[in-house]
Amino acid sequence: MPAKDETMQGILSFLNFIFPRLSTLLSPCVILLILLILQKLYFKDFKKMVLYMIFSMYLIAVFRVTKLPDSLHMHFNPRLQLIPFYDIQNDLFNSFLNICLFIPFGFFLPALWRKFFSFKNTLITALCFTTFIELTQLFCNRLTDVNDIITNTLGALIGFCVCRLFTKSFPKLFQHEFKKRECVLIFAITFSIVFFLDPIIYGFLKDVEKLPVFLV
Repeated sequence: MPAKDETMQGILSFLNFIFPRLSTLLSPCVILLILLILQKLYFKDFKKMVLYMIFSMYLIAVFRVTKLPDSLHMHFNPRLQLIPFYDIQNDLFNSFLNICLFIPFGFFLPALWRKFFSFKNTLITALCFTTFIELTQLFCNRLTDVNDIITNTLGALIGFCVCRLFTKSFPKLFQHEFKKRECVLIFAITFSIVFFLDPIIYGFLKDVEKLPVFLV
């Protein structure tokens, strides 16, 4: 009996450890399922679906790294820093990370949608996206910092320049027919997953900690 109890406790400890962390994997799986359905009914282009999947995974990473608030844990507590470049010299490492985080964003936009071959369109979209992220910080007790908007946008513009260099060197890689409205669709799907589904999945899986109560 003691050996059986130890085995059961080992299984439960493993489940208690692994289940809450599965939420980071299940959301991408849900997005993959949605994109597979869209591929069958709407995209009808496997290459497009794969590229959208990569971009969606990147957006999920951005939302999670920037700690986007979710639908179950929102609390309005504004903390603002609205002076451009204020004290930025003392936070150069974070500024560097912000730039690196958004380089793929600036690369993906023109790589996927010809509309963003325009520097102006990419600049406006990157500025709007990073401003949106910073505004969400108002609801999760984090600092809304104009310097983050500046560095994130700079990273996106660097990515844009890199993409344009690639288009000149490898023009055949960018002969695509991706539609503008699909851009909005991808953003909406990833945001909805992180904002609505992530907290539900995490809360459900975390309840596995109650398993010993039922199995004793």
